[in-house]
Amino acid sequence: MKNKKRHDRKGFRWQLFRSLIVSPLIVGFIGVFGLGWWWAMIPALLLNGIYWYRYNKKYQITNFSNEIKAMIISLVYYLGIFSLIMIVYRYNYVAMSEYPLIAFAFPYNLSSLIAGAFLMYNLFPWLIIGTFWSGVLGAVYYQSVVGQFPKLGKRQMTWLIGLCLISLLPLYQQFAKNLRYVHTYSDTSSELNLKQFRPFMKKSHLASLGHSTNLRFVSHYPRLDGATAAYPIYSAIAQTLYKGMTAKQAAKIVRVGTTPQAFDRLIHKKADVVFMAQPSTKQLAAAKRADVKLKLTQIGSEAFVFFVNKKNPVNSLSVKQIQSIYQRKTIFWSSVGGRFETILPFQRAENSGSQTAMEKLVMRNHQLAKPLKYQEVDGMGGIIDDVAGYNNRTNALGYSFRFYTTKMKRNKNIKLLKVNGITPNMTTIRHGSYPFIAKIYAISRCHQTKNTQRLIRWVQGRDGQQLIDRTGYVGLR
Repeated sequence: MKNKKRHDRKGFRWQLFRSLIVSPLIVGFIGVFGLGWWWAMIPALLLNGIYWYRYNKKYQITNFSNEIKAMIISLVYYLGIFSLIMIVYRYNYVAMSEYPLIAFAFPYNLSSLIAGAFLMYNLFPWLIIGTFWSGVLGAVYYQSVVGQFPKLGKRQMTWLIGLCLISLLPLYQQFAKNLRYVHTYSDTSSELNLKQFRPFMKKSHLASLGHSTNLRFVSHYPRLDGATAAYPIYSAIAQTLYKGMTAKQAAKIVRVGTTPQAFDRLIHKKADVVFMAQPSTKQLAAAKRADVKLKLTQIGSEAFVFFVNKKNPVNSLSVKQIQSIYQRKTIFWSSVGGRFETILPFQRAENSGSQTAMEKLVMRNHQLAKPLKYQEVDGMGGIIDDVAGYNNRTNALGYSFRFYTTKMKRNKNIKLLKVNGITPNMTTIRHGSYPFIAKIYAISRCHQTKNTQRLIRWVQGRDGQQLIDRTGYVGLR
């Protein structure tokens, strides 16, 4: 019985099991840090080589060819499937993350799980190749110890050269990935040069009336804040109405940040008026908890738009198609007239103006699918860059406001989509034919200062509305 068991341990099936399961288990668990630092693979590969040597010594393996065949099958299987997935997803690690590596490389356990979760694919194929060669070296060392070092004939040399060339495949994969994928993400602080919209600057891009108006402030200036997309509006208002002020002084009175930051400053009495789209449910709840009653005054309208990479053949989506995509019911662009590739639907951070508009204007009573980690973007400009950031990938979808996308954060690699066949522009917004029209508000606390009341009334009046139109938004008149 013992001899039979020893004989089974020498069989090809058992060698295949060792190659496909046991070695990957050893290397995948102990070599997990090798996904970040190549040298961290070395202990795992040494242990794998020792395993093959000690196993061969214990069971006196003499059929070296069976071992090599089993190892080659394992190498071709794991490296082949990894390479195939890379080709199918055009070397895009982000797209690959939706189909976890552990699904086909589960023996590599912890390494395959970490690689899929954190997009650490660069060194994963080297883990597979290292498993193969460390096993070969362990087996060869045993053969040399017992004086049965394999002879290398012409055929064996051809196989050896072929295996060496296959082992260089990750170099090509990295090269191909670098050609196809361009990382153009930007963070919030550098996403846009807002200096051009600051009031009282010498070189300003702000709109102006071209004539005097019947209101001006020389002291007790209302403190203004708001969404990044609305900054050109309230900055132009300040430049028109605030007299005796320098650009340096204005920077303390007219602030710009994100929608959540501006709203927080309003309810904590650090701002008098904020300009933004409709607050989210959580923001309104925060105001209620702070015992702050708000007054929302509509001052204009704006289109909420969707955009894709300019190379994407899709030019229009229906409201139902957009809702289906963001519920993850529609997965492929081919379902909406595009190519056969997965849709990457980016979202904004919770409580941002864009995300609130998405929830209330677009999804309405439909539940947004929770975004994957890489699909949620903090900055308004970030989502535009993310959609445009794949020069050879055209499968991302994003959203924002029309003016910000086309006038403030311009990116030549994206295009706006029609919705229900209607182009988002000032005419379709004014006529109400475009499906997603957001109201822009001047929001203040109910207990307003006298100057705050005067400013909001002026914005609703003829000159204020004219200034909004000249800025590029759509006024109420």
